[in-house]
Amino acid sequence: MSKRQFFYVFLIPTVVVLLAFALYPLFTAIYYSLHDWDLRRTEPMAFIGLGNYLEMFQDARFLNSLRISGLFLVGTVAGSVLVAFVLAPFVHETARSHALRSACLFAFILPAVLPRVGAAYMWRLMYDPSIGVINYLFSLVNLGPFIFLQNPRLALPSIIVIDVWQWGFLLTALMMILLREVPNEVIEAARLDGTNMLQLYVLIMYPLILPLSLPLIFVKMMESLRSFDFIFVLTAGGPGIATETLDMYAYWQGLGTAGRVSYAAAMSIFMVILSIVFVTIAWRALRRWHES
Repeated sequence: MSKRQFFYVFLIPTVVVLLAFALYPLFTAIYYSLHDWDLRRTEPMAFIGLGNYLEMFQDARFLNSLRISGLFLVGTVAGSVLVAFVLAPFVHETARSHALRSACLFAFILPAVLPRVGAAYMWRLMYDPSIGVINYLFSLVNLGPFIFLQNPRLALPSIIVIDVWQWGFLLTALMMILLREVPNEVIEAARLDGTNMLQLYVLIMYPLILPLSLPLIFVKMMESLRSFDFIFVLTAGGPGIATETLDMYAYWQGLGTAGRVSYAAAMSIFMVILSIVFVTIAWRALRRWHES
């Protein structure tokens, strides 16, 4: 078999899978988004062009879901990066033995490998105002009970905490591994120049490992924009619409209660476009910052 034949043998199945599971659903969603298909009505599907897209920006509930998605994205990404940037140097400096560092890596990676739905159910039980362990701990210092997931002010921050618990420790584990790869010569030279611990990490070590950390950070950004299963288990978008993200609202409009398939398809396409634009802008901004 020639190299060209070998290439086509492995390329053709990949293209077929891509067409079947990615491009076909995408183009189907675009087609539906340009029509009016309502499962509650018996009228045939009619072409309305950009009508669904124009309606979105006059829909207060859509604008709220867009705001909630933005808050969730910023909160989870910033929180995860902050946890990693604070915790990784602390463990790197204090855990000197190989066994202790391996134990820390295992403990930090463990939350990330838990199924998202399983982790959501576990935290929902922990947040319970009657039997949850978190309220029990607060009761030891005469605080609470707090209604985390049923309070419109606390629900979204409580969900963000769970997401940061999973991804913040995973980023910490990655940064611990990368910090170990920084050459000792660089560290010793910086210390001989009188660099303190904060300057060592912020000005020298973090810039060295940031390019290798960016791919996982961008994966986290994309994951934060697709948080349906996680939020559905915890609050289903409630209380009210306090935690209703864009994908959650699209679900309720399409298959959940409203039956407006075309409107939900338009929101899904908008979410895809928004994700591409946001990640592209963030990627270029971080590259310029790193090169400057």
